[in-house]
Amino acid sequence: MSCGMMRVAAPHAAGQGGRLLEPGERGSIAPLAVMAALLLFSVLAFSVDQGIACAVKTGQENALDAARDACFDASFALAAKNDEDPGLAVARRLAETLRAEGFPGEVDVWFYEVPKEDLPASRRVWGIAVQVRDQAPTVFARGFGVASLPVASKRVVVAEPFAGSEVWRPDVAGGETFELRAGAEASALARARLARLDECPIELEREVRAAVAAASGAPEKEEP
Repeated sequence: MSCGMMRVAAPHAAGQGGRLLEPGERGSIAPLAVMAALLLFSVLAFSVDQGIACAVKTGQENALDAARDACFDASFALAAKNDEDPGLAVARRLAETLRAEGFPGEVDVWFYEVPKEDLPASRRVWGIAVQVRDQAPTVFARGFGVASLPVASKRVVVAEPFAGSEVWRPDVAGGETFELRAGAEASALARARLARLDECPIELEREVRAAVAAASGAPEKEEP
């Protein structure tokens, strides 16, 4: 009786349609599985981290609404319109309210007092813009090296302090910017003068020009 060695075939994995996969084919599927997992992780990262950023923006919008309402409070508006430095008064009010609402990020304020020669004696126009900026922390995107996402919100308003036959104005008109660093107290505003209205954000410039045209009773002139 002769004896020999029995050759046993290696088992093959089943593929689509029940077809057996060769060893080389199994190796080619592994990179595809890794790529699919990475794609799924990216989609999850985007959806979750975008949700966090949206929540941060909602908080910014609510804080901006509160700051705008605080500037139009009757007692403050009366004090501000008789202030020799209304731009600083408005900027401080905005910054104080934003900090009181729990916003810790950067704050930029633009204030423009229309010069008296551009308005009737009984009219006065302010243009105010405030922008806030913050970083929304990420969860899943950290795996791709993205620790946070920038989030910003802005409000632009035009105010016309009430007057009778002739309005009082401070000696200095024109524009200013005020900047508050992230984490700084509201009293730490840095300020700088603006030479022209067109140095303000385009939305603020547009609103101020429209208000001046309405106050003067003339159609708004289009810029060349």
